[in-house]
Amino acid sequence: MGPGTRNGRWTLSPSTSGRAAALVIGFGTAVLMWALGFVSRLPSVAAPSWLVAIGMVVCLVGAGARAGRLPGLGIGAGALTGLVVSLVNLLVLGSLLGGDQPNRLIPSAALWLPGSILFGVLAGALGAVIGRPLFGAPSSAPDWTAALARVAALATLCLVAIGGLVTSHEAGLAVVDWPNSYGYGMFLYPLSRMVGGIYYEHAHRLFGTLVGLTTLVLAGRLFVAEPRRGVQWMGVAAVVLVIAQGILGGLRVTGHFTLSDSPELTRPNLTLAMVHGVVGQLFLGLMTALAGITSRLGREGLPGPAPPGASTDRFLGAVLLVLILVQLILGVRVRHTGEGVLLHVTGATVVIALITAIGIRALGGTERPPVSRISGSVLLGVGWLQVILGMGALSVTAFRAQTGAPPTSEIVVATAHQTVGAVLLGVAVLHHLLWTRITAQTAPTPAQAPL
Repeated sequence: MGPGTRNGRWTLSPSTSGRAAALVIGFGTAVLMWALGFVSRLPSVAAPSWLVAIGMVVCLVGAGARAGRLPGLGIGAGALTGLVVSLVNLLVLGSLLGGDQPNRLIPSAALWLPGSILFGVLAGALGAVIGRPLFGAPSSAPDWTAALARVAALATLCLVAIGGLVTSHEAGLAVVDWPNSYGYGMFLYPLSRMVGGIYYEHAHRLFGTLVGLTTLVLAGRLFVAEPRRGVQWMGVAAVVLVIAQGILGGLRVTGHFTLSDSPELTRPNLTLAMVHGVVGQLFLGLMTALAGITSRLGREGLPGPAPPGASTDRFLGAVLLVLILVQLILGVRVRHTGEGVLLHVTGATVVIALITAIGIRALGGTERPPVSRISGSVLLGVGWLQVILGMGALSVTAFRAQTGAPPTSEIVVATAHQTVGAVLLGVAVLHHLLWTRITAQTAPTPAQAPL
């Protein structure tokens, strides 16, 4: 009797592990589908609707296949995964069902809503049926708490990248009201009206709700499956921070709490825009930390005692984190005001010098754990890539006139520079957590020492 069967038959009732798999794979698939949907609608891509639809169906079937292939799971897990994806996607389905008048749905919405959910369930079940015969079964299931934390961190990185596009396109005020969008409820603003800067700004808002929902689910998962009380409270802090970040983003547009969509009654706030950018990076750092702490290495550590000089590596990692955060603040100022370029460049010089020293130190000596050498190599690579992108951003913005729409070259390079900066922060967080965990290793006691 194979995995995913009961008395030789497919099981339709997923177990507790099946429900966890459906939750994590469902949210991960939703993040993937949203990212693909966003990219497909970019003016430079403009993928045909039929191709986008095929891609979404492939994602749904693939999610069911991933869940159904796991040991002990089957059709029930695939169908439940499809259900989770479909329920999350209701947040964007309203964009296709919005009518010509604010907060009115098209007549066929009564069929589309249940139909989309049923289709997701059937697609997930189909994936579970065909997944195992086509790809076989993996040897074991992953740690679902750690996997969900990684999904949340990846979703946050996508949100930061989309936010970078908003800033690069100077579209932060393309939608004049909040939490509504030109009088429409956020989830009912028609896709047909999302053109120009409105597309970037409104997509950023929608993706923010996805990140908020994912963070809330992660926090709940931590209280159910994570025994460490401190990690549970980190999940609570993440929920509080993502809510505060959403409010900051809205108040950046309106300046005060109001439902008015009249520009005369709103007071856009540049300071809040910069605070919003900084808090977004801090939130990404927190989500990356949760992904690292819930990983197997974060839970179990490395065998054996800490290598010589580990405390120095931990200290240097902490200093690097502080310097990167300061550099991010300076970068946000440059992005929003154009001021402080020299100070930002000076800070970048200090940061890359420290990264180079840390990387060389991590790579040196055979007593270093292999994972630390990998961490140091990634830190070096991302750090120098960020320097190259920074020089590119300076070169494309130095001679541009202050009026008119930014050229494509500036948008691409500036957004890449901001996004890689966020990745650098995440890598630095993981590097510091690694050395913090390593320094917690103790030498074996005489009773534990090999004979």
